[in-house]
Amino acid sequence: MLVKISVRNLIEFVMRSGDIDNRFRDNARLIEGIKAHQKIQSSYGKNYKKEFSLKNTTIIDDVEFKVEGRADGLIKDGSIYTIDEIKSTSRNLDEIDDSNKLHWAQAMCYAYFYCLDTNLDSIFITLTYVNIEDYTSKIFKKEFDFETLKSFYYDLLDSYLNFSKILANNKVKRDDTIRNLDFPYKDYRKGQRKLAVAVYTSIMKEDNLIVDAPTGIGKTISTVFPSIKSMGEDFSDRIFYLTSKNTQAKEAMKSIKLLKNRGMFIKALTITSKEKICLNDEVKCNPVDCPFAKGHFDRVNDALLDIISKEEIIDFNTVTSYSEKYRVCPFEFQLDISNYADFIICDYNYVFNPTVYLRRFFDEIVDRYIFLIDESHNLLERARDMYSFRFTETRFKILWDKLDKKKYKSLRKYLKQIVEEFNNLYSKHGKKLFYYQEKQIDDFDDVFAKLIKPLQKYLVEDREDENYDDLLNLYFDINRYFKITDNYTEGFYSIIAYDEINDEIYFEIKCIDPSQVLKNIYSFAKTTVFFSATLSPMDYFMRMLGANDALRLKLDMPFSNDNYAIFAKEISTRYKDRNYNLPIISESIKEFIKSRKGNYFIFFPSYSYMVDVYEEYSSRYDDEILLQDRFMNETDAHKFLSKFDKASSKTAFVVLGGIFSEGVDLVGDRLIGAMVISVGMPGVGYERNLIKEHFDKLGLNGFDYSYTYPGINKVFQAAGRVIRSEDDRGIIYLLDDRFTSYKYRMLYPKHWRKKDIKIVNESRDFRKEISNFWENDSEKKENS
Repeated sequence: MLVKISVRNLIEFVMRSGDIDNRFRDNARLIEGIKAHQKIQSSYGKNYKKEFSLKNTTIIDDVEFKVEGRADGLIKDGSIYTIDEIKSTSRNLDEIDDSNKLHWAQAMCYAYFYCLDTNLDSIFITLTYVNIEDYTSKIFKKEFDFETLKSFYYDLLDSYLNFSKILANNKVKRDDTIRNLDFPYKDYRKGQRKLAVAVYTSIMKEDNLIVDAPTGIGKTISTVFPSIKSMGEDFSDRIFYLTSKNTQAKEAMKSIKLLKNRGMFIKALTITSKEKICLNDEVKCNPVDCPFAKGHFDRVNDALLDIISKEEIIDFNTVTSYSEKYRVCPFEFQLDISNYADFIICDYNYVFNPTVYLRRFFDEIVDRYIFLIDESHNLLERARDMYSFRFTETRFKILWDKLDKKKYKSLRKYLKQIVEEFNNLYSKHGKKLFYYQEKQIDDFDDVFAKLIKPLQKYLVEDREDENYDDLLNLYFDINRYFKITDNYTEGFYSIIAYDEINDEIYFEIKCIDPSQVLKNIYSFAKTTVFFSATLSPMDYFMRMLGANDALRLKLDMPFSNDNYAIFAKEISTRYKDRNYNLPIISESIKEFIKSRKGNYFIFFPSYSYMVDVYEEYSSRYDDEILLQDRFMNETDAHKFLSKFDKASSKTAFVVLGGIFSEGVDLVGDRLIGAMVISVGMPGVGYERNLIKEHFDKLGLNGFDYSYTYPGINKVFQAAGRVIRSEDDRGIIYLLDDRFTSYKYRMLYPKHWRKKDIKIVNESRDFRKEISNFWENDSEKKENS
């Protein structure tokens, strides 16, 4: 039986104890921690091998342990060898001794591995503490003989043995059931087998794959099933199913449950955000404010042993149930469960976000991963957000003004320096409304770094101050800023600009093109599969997602093209013509929804234009219109959609690209028509023009990359709400003269290009054509 684990995870499992305490204390992370490590590593010269990888295979009681990790350093001085373990801290070094067993334990594992590999009888270990403020260090050095290290390591494995046997048995059972697993449906839908074979082949060949697969093919099961089969055939170890919405996560888990009902044994976990899964009255992760945090590490191993022994489908309800039983923090508990899960369903953030990704998997990669990226068209804008950050001058001004002048003199000094830096930079670059450059503006780095020391002191000592939460958030935001700047590369811009609306200067790191940072992350996986119903135009998404080397697959719609009709009306919805054409838009909507009794969505390019049309429409007609609220949450959206049933006849005005543009399944007569007003172009602005300029410089069509492609993709998403199953019938009605142009027709997905898109500029033409569609539909239903 095989068990693979990292040194870090082994140590943490066996030796951890005590409370979760996320209150600010000795927080030397993110900004200076890496720099401190690098400073020490570089000081040793050529005899120092940094980030030295080590691995070991040991068999105990029929369990084969494969354990690996990276030592901070290996020092060779003649015939003397030393394993170096570095810990960064903001504490006074005089207060630190050599009593931390966890710090020694990791190095002792590495020392044992090296001694075993090189036949050494003994080896030294240095535990190096480095102060992040001045890079002074304190070193504890001990010599260990081989037998002592071996005994220590075997004791670790013995402590882990019972749990590891459960893991090993689970793996054997998993692989046996997967090898005997068949596709869960009797027949494949059109295109479904082709998709499943393409995914499996990509995994075997270690290729990436991008798939444009229209709604109805069954993308989820067609990617999940072959990925799981590859695990049973020992082509992969762990699958990450990455989503941007809860609805997609639920669909993935439905596929897992379906396969489980067909005999599959697997450990599948859904990771839920801290805010949603927290069982405490308030999200405060410390032993004073949360009973689940107090003593968490004393109880969590028992909870893990129980849940891994008994459960296969580990979702929100399962995690919270065991968390209540063992009184452990559900968020941290699920992260620990993820170490032993075969199939992890989680948000994009946990793999791609530079500040919240799952370090336990990606800082030291032990297993072969598969990334399944659902609705991957969403990853582009999400990645841009993850790698962008903005600071405003006002934020620092307010804090400077609120803090007590005498008590927080040092803090106020650096806050003032930052405010001055905003003004200096703004003046330096000509006081433009929007100045940008490709080269990183690092003028803020020094003043942010200087703020850190007094900020840390404040956060440790002044928890009762009324401004504490604001300054804590600022500290984390500065951390995030530095983390983003670590990834600064081509496609990133530095901006210093003036916001006229809020009357403030702002500084921003803006990620225009995330393709390179995303591509770097794909290297963590054996295979990455991108799939969506709206990956048109595919060349654009391949370029923007850093997937140029991926194999491509475009699939036809699995349903008959007769299930739907596409109409287009040549009317200008350009910004300059919108108000002028309000009456024609209103008449077209009325004409559309009265053509057949049923439920309709009318999509608008913006909330403000939706309101303008609503007011115009309401002044002319008495129809009840459901209006999307500007600030709808998931609960509000669910209530809104519940009003659309098979017997209702309702019309909703909604925003293109908003909450109702995707992830909405109004099957059958719950939705029989969608009108899309405009080609969905984003509003003109400085940032969109920056995107345009960036891609123009690369020899691409910057206007299309900034405006055309993002807009038309929103149109495809909205139109996709109409036909969700093979029994659906409906109309897609496009209002904009650009839809009929050659340029836009060439951007249409494969199944649209096969349609005869009917241009109906005259009302009588529309009435005739739509009547013919519904009459033909009625005849088909009668004949069937």
